[in-house]
Amino acid sequence: MFILILQAIWLYIKDLAGKDLDMITIAKFMMYTIPVIVPLALPLSIILASIMVFGNMAENYEFAAMKSNGISLQRAMRSLIIVVGTLGVTSFFFANTVIPWGHFKQGNLRRNIVNSKPAMAIGVGNFNQLGDINIKVDQKTGDRGQFLDNVLIHKKKPEAQWELYGHKK
Repeated sequence: MFILILQAIWLYIKDLAGKDLDMITIAKFMMYTIPVIVPLALPLSIILASIMVFGNMAENYEFAAMKSNGISLQRAMRSLIIVVGTLGVTSFFFANTVIPWGHFKQGNLRRNIVNSKPAMAIGVGNFNQLGDINIKVDQKTGDRGQFLDNVLIHKKKPEAQWELYGHKK
């Protein structure tokens, strides 16, 4: 789970780094990311734990002891099958309810960060689309990045006329 959380941080590092965010906001952002990671980590952790347990049992000849006592492999795995089935149903309902909530809250938090600090919406050195306007800024100055240097603004045409094989569309 820790590796997947680090991967999520790596995905959103450009949204979080250098934005002068407090630790509470970053913790909220990660809390809303965790529900998305759970369906990835849960099957991996269950299969790894199952392989380790049954591998350890095979290594210590516990399967041979169970077989000599008349316990079949299906009976030995019955509890694992019940646990995996229960987790599968629980994961389905989790994926239907909690994951969309996490995506919604995370997107909402990202929009609120941009709205509360508008200078963060404009990245340095690349074109940023804001409605029908593209803005490119070479440098931000000031203590909060509120001053923009060397600004290039392009306004899109409302409807572009394209010609296909000599005919106007």
